Parts: sequence; C-alpha cells; structure tokens
Amino acid sequence: MNSHDDDPFTLTERLSDPQIVQLHNLIRQQWWGTKRILTDVQSMVQNTSLMLGLIRRSDDQLVGYCRVLTDFVFRATIYDVMIDKTLQGRGLGKQLIDALCNHPKLQCVSFLYLACDPELYAFYETWGFKPYQGKAQWMIKVQREE
Repeated sequence: MNSHDDDPFTLTERLSDPQIVQLHNLIRQQWWGTKRILTDVQSMVQNTSLMLGLIRRSDDQLVGYCRVLTDFVFRATIYDVMIDKTLQGRGLGKQLIDALCNHPKLQCVSFLYLACDPELYAFYETWGFKPYQGKAQWMIKVQREE
C-alpha cells in the first residue's frame, strides 16, 4: 500500500524490525504508552489484525501508526492512532485515518469503534465517527498494569 511517488510519505501494512523499534519510541511519546516495553510492542504487532504505518521516504522512519483488531465482518476497533509529535498539524493524521477508513479489508465491517479524548471528537467526525450513547456500555477488567 503506497502513496503517490512524489509524496514524501508512504503507507505500509508491514513494519521492519527497525521500524518496530521506532514504533516503540512513538508509543512512548503518548501519555498512555510511557511504560510499554519493546517485547510487548513486538507481540502486539505480531497479533494485530491490520495496521498502517506512515513511513518517511527519505530515511525510512516510521512517523505515524494505527492498528485495528477485527473479525473483518461485524466489528473493528481502532487503536493507537498516533503521529510523531514533531510532525503533528501537517495533515498526516488525516492521511492515516483516511487510508484506514477506506481500506478494502474494512469495507464490509458493520461497525468501526475507537476511543479518543473528547477534544479529538471533531477530528474523527470527519469520517462519520460520533460519541456512542447506546444501551450497551463498554466495561473493562484490568488484568495487568501497563
């Protein structure tokens, strides 16, 4: 999955070992990922249904990432949407989410879910996401601290 040849960034569904290390560093930039360790990130990548990495062509650096856990029919949950802090505000997050929402493997999925901070609602509403206030509510059981 590649972008236009003149685009300084390209999308990929596979990460090299050095890019997985870069992903670990990108995750550690996030408030929710400061304690994540490389071996867990490697396992996460191996067990993810679908992922998109945004790669800077000039140096093969991973600068953005998102992933999906899904059955490819009924439900798909988007996780870990992130752009390197030094490159935020340049439309790269839009490029990443647009590619994800239009990915051929997700076109038959009934519902796409994601969790985000309320200040990001407007960003995701561009693709039709909205806060869910239905009968069912998410529950969580913490099995280990991150």
